[in-house]
Amino acid sequence: MKSRWVVFVGLGLLLSPSLPTSAGSPEADAKAFVQKFYDAYMPMVQAEKDAPASNDVIEKMSADFDPVLLAGLKEDAAAAAAAPEGDEVGLDFDPFLDSQDPADRYEVKSVSKKGTTYLADVYCVTEGKMSDKPCVVPELVQDNGKWRFVNFDYPEGGDLKTVLVQLKAEREKTSN
Repeated sequence: MKSRWVVFVGLGLLLSPSLPTSAGSPEADAKAFVQKFYDAYMPMVQAEKDAPASNDVIEKMSADFDPVLLAGLKEDAAAAAAAPEGDEVGLDFDPFLDSQDPADRYEVKSVSKKGTTYLADVYCVTEGKMSDKPCVVPELVQDNGKWRFVNFDYPEGGDLKTVLVQLKAEREKTSN
């Protein structure tokens, strides 16, 4: 009986998402964090909804984002929601997929360290075929044992933070 309890508690600790992992390297832990994000995000993307799936992330997964990035995402979503119907305001693509047409799934192939941040190469998988290069490269940091996204780099050029700043500047310019 005692050994079952130990196994049960051990399994619970292992599977708990809120506890920092210390068994693997930071790269392996970052890879697992990013893959878990995409595994949770894709059902949101694939659900038929009026609002973008990224809005669900802002609500339900906000703790996974750096406060500055989260504030930019919230501001952009609020501006899009307040715009008159038919006006294109804010992001016109999925900021976490760098696409308007999502792949079937997303797979993290590798993670590398660059200064204080980690870069995760995320590949698209469509009809069982993986893309030749990353579709998006999330940047993340570890803060007090908790991983947080700080940006999403787009291999074809640009990044989410820059896009959000540009969109805000355009909104401010047109409101004056």
